[in-house]
Amino acid sequence: MRRPASVVALVVSAAMLHAWPASAQTASPASRFELGVGGLWMGTASFGSKVATETTGSGAVTPLFNTSSELASAFGVEGRIGVRVFRSLVAEAEASYLKPQLRIATSGDTESAAPVTATETVQQFTVGGSALWYLPGSRSHIAPFFMAGVGYLRQLHEQGTLVAAGQYYQFGGGADLLLVDSRRFHTQGVGARVDVRALIRSKGIAFDGGSTTSPAVGVSAFVRF
Repeated sequence: MRRPASVVALVVSAAMLHAWPASAQTASPASRFELGVGGLWMGTASFGSKVATETTGSGAVTPLFNTSSELASAFGVEGRIGVRVFRSLVAEAEASYLKPQLRIATSGDTESAAPVTATETVQQFTVGGSALWYLPGSRSHIAPFFMAGVGYLRQLHEQGTLVAAGQYYQFGGGADLLLVDSRRFHTQGVGARVDVRALIRSKGIAFDGGSTTSPAVGVSAFVRF
């Protein structure tokens, strides 16, 4: 559960080392708006393990079996709209859609029943916003950045009979790569973005009402105006 922060730090540090020696001005262009769309991978989020027990007539507690649950990793889509607030600061509105599997496994049955894993597909929607701060001193076509965001989380169980709502928080970093620096077709450039995040989900599908943390990686294309 602590690996996402380490991965984020490694990626951002590498981007900084790559960009820092350049003497050019910050890579974030003077464009006002940015549209982006791409893929999003979300890592597994574990909900931990529980022991199912039975209370006898005398008040004694007897363990019956163990359960463990997780929301499995999944690929999905993500879209965003960015507005440049300052030269190095961009505010973004974003939305994503994924279909991870919810897995609940039982084991250690006292009656020697075979282990069983029950699964269902969950539809996950997020809508929120992020702030991106671009590092100064970057090369003209590579722009490393830090990011942080918050938003609304909605998870719909497979049969559509139960909805779990909550919030998500994310922080991390990555880099923009400007592939075409052109003013054709009323645009100011086309490029690609890669970012690595720690994704914290609060409430939603969480059996103890708490929060879970998992890594997330986004790869997308963008157009600037």
